[in-house]
Amino acid sequence: MKGRTSEPAINVPPFTLALIAANVLAFVVLELQSDETRWAIVTTFGFLPGRYSDTAAFSIAAFIGPFSYQFIHGDWTHLLVNMASLAAFGSGVERQIGGGTTLSVYLLCGAIAAAAHFAVYPQSVDPVIGASGAISGLMAGVLRLLGPHRAGLIRIAIIWGIAMLALGIAGMPGGEAVQVAWVAHLGGFVGGLILFRVFVGPGQT
Repeated sequence: MKGRTSEPAINVPPFTLALIAANVLAFVVLELQSDETRWAIVTTFGFLPGRYSDTAAFSIAAFIGPFSYQFIHGDWTHLLVNMASLAAFGSGVERQIGGGTTLSVYLLCGAIAAAAHFAVYPQSVDPVIGASGAISGLMAGVLRLLGPHRAGLIRIAIIWGIAMLALGIAGMPGGEAVQVAWVAHLGGFVGGLILFRVFVGPGQT
């Protein structure tokens, strides 16, 4: 009997894998810093809405913030949850539309998520960090790519949206200081719906 080649247990396409590696590397580098240096990095490369409301604070960080914040995570739980989601949604999207387009949509969804957060909290000086907004955009892409088979996932997306709103109001369980940027999550999701229409086209969605 001829031997069969088996699929690897973890089969993440290259662009998605590169994004995961970049996030993990950024987290490890951040963890190696002192508390003071770590906070300086977070406030420089995180997304601070108040930076855009205060023109005196407008600097190079304002230009890179909508993208760099996507690669900063607060703790291992934050990182692992986001990377598991990225592996799931990113892999499915990349196999359908290619790595370059997936990367473009990912980064733009993260930027749209930041813009949505700014629209609701323009004076906030609390840094927003994490890849959740960008990943929410990929989740929206999966729904579009599923076409007529997406009814079940649409219900999941609605439940997810309600959960994000609840967490945004109440915060993460077990941590008073840990707040979920629910507006950014929803902004990234809506951005994904729009961008997939633009990048992929109505014929494939």
